[in-house]
Amino acid sequence: MRIGSVLAFASLAGCALNFFDEREAWRDQTERACYRQKLVVPSYFQEPAREIDGRGACGIEKPLRVNAFQQGVVSVGGSEVVLGCMMTYTMEKWIRQAVQPAAQQRFGMPVTEILTMGTYACRSRNNRHGDKLSEHAFANAFDVAGFRLADGRTIRVKGDWWNGDPATQAFLRQTLITACDYFTTVLGPGSNRLHEDHIHIDLAHHNAAGTARYCRPKLEMPPPTLDENVPMVSLPTTPGAPAPVSMEQRAFTYRWDDQLGAPDATTTGTASAPAVPPALPEDDGTAVRLPPASVPLSYTN
Repeated sequence: MRIGSVLAFASLAGCALNFFDEREAWRDQTERACYRQKLVVPSYFQEPAREIDGRGACGIEKPLRVNAFQQGVVSVGGSEVVLGCMMTYTMEKWIRQAVQPAAQQRFGMPVTEILTMGTYACRSRNNRHGDKLSEHAFANAFDVAGFRLADGRTIRVKGDWWNGDPATQAFLRQTLITACDYFTTVLGPGSNRLHEDHIHIDLAHHNAAGTARYCRPKLEMPPPTLDENVPMVSLPTTPGAPAPVSMEQRAFTYRWDDQLGAPDATTTGTASAPAVPPALPEDDGTAVRLPPASVPLSYTN
């Protein structure tokens, strides 16, 4: 009877999560380095949360509860958002350096909210029994459901990716393409049936150095679609912040291996924008995530 119970438990564990796996050392090491370099300065918008010690290897030592990026300029809408330090830092850079310039180019106004379908969840990849743990299991992933613009317009991956107007479709494709500059895994509509309604981004290690990239689908940068007569709406700027990278600088040609995690996955880029950034981005000196002078009423709950 006892042996049967043990075998039944082992069978269930094998079909779902492996409760005896250990978290890879690079995860905690990278998070500690992120805090040590002060790449994230905890604030009202990105508050330290309790350690998450989930089943098996699931969890994270020092998670952040995130409700906004860019010092509150871009709020987070959707489900509860828990992220690691490196994901928070990289999301901040991607939004500031790539998403906002894309929104200005396509619509003449900034993004004010990023919609998500979830971040932390102790589960396997694609919720498939027996697969490796998802990066969501380590608060190392973000599912982008869409964006809200300054005029209140909502752009959703579900629907607008295939059926939106030309500017909307171009904007969503541009956000996916540029995400490949910052994250190690990017999956959107056209990659597989499970990513038709969101863009998945994470900082998984697909090789020992953490430099390999996996980006699907393969896309060409869409041409400009903004009417030159549309007035440009400026974002609040941070002193010392780097200038946005131009479309020409992001004219990358990507080559991705078909197998996830292939060690020779490579990209080619321009001299001003390295094709393969380091596994741990260095602090660019920008003062980010500082506490606001006053907390907007929309963030009081």
